[in-house]
This record gives sequence, C-alpha cells and structure tokens, in this order.
Amino acid sequence: MLSAARDSSIRSDLFGSNGSDTFRQMRDDAFADIASERGVLGLADLIEAQMSRNLKG
Repeated sequence: MLSAARDSSIRSDLFGSNGSDTFRQMRDDAFADIASERGVLGLADLIEAQMSRNLKG
C-alpha cells in the first residue's frame, strides 16, 4: 500500500538510484510491520489532528 501510494505521486529522479529504491522498499516494509503489529495505521488520528489545527488557525 505504501509503495503504491508513492508510485501514484509525482516522482523526482534527482535522487533516484537502485540504492535509494532499495532503501524505500525496506522502509516501507518496516512501516508495514509496525502497522500490522499495532493493528491500525493511525490515519484517522492524523487526519483529525491536521483538520483541528487548520480549523483553529
């Protein structure tokens, strides 16, 4: 899911290399492991916090 979201965004080739692609994949795997351990992604809390900041400002 994380890599699919990244692939759908505009991508810059400024720092593109096999090493950085491998690092991104390893980071995505680590994030996925953490999310699966917690059972949630926490997106609702993040969205709520962001919206609250925007409404207060």
